[in-house]
Amino acid sequence: MTLNYLRQLWMLSIFCFALNVHAQSTGKDTKVTIGDTAMEICEEPDEMPVYTGGPAALMSYLKNSLKYPKTAQEMFVEGRVFVSYVVDEEGKTTNIKPIGFDDCRETEDKSIPQLALEKRMAKKKMKPAAQEAYMEAIRELMIESIRIISQMPKAEKPAMKDGKPVCCRMALPINFRIR
Repeated sequence: MTLNYLRQLWMLSIFCFALNVHAQSTGKDTKVTIGDTAMEICEEPDEMPVYTGGPAALMSYLKNSLKYPKTAQEMFVEGRVFVSYVVDEEGKTTNIKPIGFDDCRETEDKSIPQLALEKRMAKKKMKPAAQEAYMEAIRELMIESIRIISQMPKAEKPAMKDGKPVCCRMALPINFRIR
């Protein structure tokens, strides 16, 4: 086996593991309102949504669709944005929101970019202008992550519970690495 093949196999297994681990509901919301419609979220579907081509095609879509935000690239800001979303009964992606950046999760009093900045500042002194630019770079990474998920192809088959289509909460890590 070639090194490239092994690397792809490893990335696919990590992606599938992340998809399974993060696909479970956080338990915070069991209902989501989109427009005028309230949707019940199934926390433990019998079958997860299926995308045309499977996880490999979904991973390829994410990789090929990613556009590294200019500010983040110029500042060499890298990391992993975790994005939560709902796949409805028709397989459409809705209710998209960033839920973390690397190991930072939003709290009641601090945003994800603020927490990431604090961790970075603990390692390295940053001037106020650089701090604001760093926070903006992380916001850009989150906006790009939302864009990618919002344009993701519709699931070929939605999540199923007892043979019926259901809404389910999913999450994906979007990796930003400068090569």
